[in-house]
Amino acid sequence: MCLTCGCMDAHKVMGDNVTYEDLKRIADGNGKSVAETLDIVRRTADIDRAEHSGEYGAGDRSAATSGAASGR
Repeated sequence: MCLTCGCMDAHKVMGDNVTYEDLKRIADGNGKSVAETLDIVRRTADIDRAEHSGEYGAGDRSAATSGAASGR
């Protein structure tokens, strides 16, 4: 999209964002459909948000990058 920046163009390549094509490649690699993969992402985020609510602060980039650095 860029599925992640908010531009609402799922196929636009820009910056460090996820495109539909990325999602399709990932889904195919896991033997899943795009819809199944999006559902898995949503459900996983819901669980993680409940367990690590502090990492989901609006506009808090440090929490997102610290989670990536620690392998979570």
